[in-house]
Amino acid sequence: MTRMLTGTAVALMSALAVTLGYGREGGQNAGAGRKGVASPRTPTIEQVTPGLYAIRLPNPGPTVVVRVTGEGVILVDDMNEAQYDPIIALVKTVTPQPVKYVISTHHHADHTGGNVKFLEHAQILMHKNARAAMVGATPLPGRPPITYTTEAAVHLGGAEVQLHHVGRGHTNGDTIVYFPDLRIMAAGDLFFMIDRGPVIDYANGGTAVGWLSMIDNILKFDFDTVIPGHGPVSRRADLVHFKERFATLQARTRTLIRQGVGKDQYLTKLEVGDLGWSLDPSSNFVRMTASGFYDELANAR
Repeated sequence: MTRMLTGTAVALMSALAVTLGYGREGGQNAGAGRKGVASPRTPTIEQVTPGLYAIRLPNPGPTVVVRVTGEGVILVDDMNEAQYDPIIALVKTVTPQPVKYVISTHHHADHTGGNVKFLEHAQILMHKNARAAMVGATPLPGRPPITYTTEAAVHLGGAEVQLHHVGRGHTNGDTIVYFPDLRIMAAGDLFFMIDRGPVIDYANGGTAVGWLSMIDNILKFDFDTVIPGHGPVSRRADLVHFKERFATLQARTRTLIRQGVGKDQYLTKLEVGDLGWSLDPSSNFVRMTASGFYDELANAR
C-alpha cells in the first residue's frame, strides 16, 4: 500500500560511494534549454516539460530533476555538497518556491552529497536499503529521516510524485521516481546515457542479472520520457535499447566464460565497440565492477 507524504513532515562508504558512481564530474558542456555560459563543472538547467526541469553537470556528471508546484519544489537527487548553492540558484531561475522535498534515488555520494544542506529546510526520502548503506561500515552524511520499502508518494501543490523500488540493479536500494501526470520517469543510476559501462555496487546488493528484469519492471509504467542518472534526457526507446545492450554485454561475457577465458583475460576479448561503452582501465566498470561481473555471470544458473 502506498505511503502518502504531504507538504508537512511525516514521522515515518563515503569514498566507496563516490567511486561507485559513473565517474568524476567534468567534460564539455552539453544540452540545450535554459542555461548560460558555464565552466566545465558548472551545472545548467533545461526545461523537460512545463513544471519539470533537469539540472545537469557535463557528462558524466549526475542529473537532478526539479518538479515545480505551486506549494514548493520536489528534487530528485542533489549531486554533491559543493553543488548545493548552484542548484538552489538554478531552481530560483524557474520558480520562487522553496525546495520542500528531496528524493534520493540511491546512496552514492554523487547523488546525495547535498543532503547535508538540504536537511536544514527540506524532507529527504530514500529506500530503506539505501539509508542502511549510508549508516554502514563507511558512513555517509545526510542520512534521510524518512524511508520506504516498496512504494511511497509525495503530494504537493496538486502534483503526485511516486517512489518505487522495483528490484535490485545498481544497488539493492534503488528508487525510480515516476511523475504520472507528466508521463516522465526518473531512473537514477539504473539507466545512463554516457560512454561508461554499467557500474554495479556488489558490496551493497547490486546485481547484473537482476538489473535486466528490473528494467522490465520499469517499462511496465506509462511514460514517454526517461531521465537517466547520468546523461541527457531520453526517450522510452532509449531505455529499451539500454537493456538490449546490457543483455548483449552479459551474453558475450557468458560466452567467454564458457570458452574458458579467465577473469584476468576476459576484458581483453570482450567486444563493446558497438555498444557505445568504453573498457578504459580508468573507468569505474573496469576498476570497480568487472571482477564481480565475471563472478556473478560465472556462478549464475
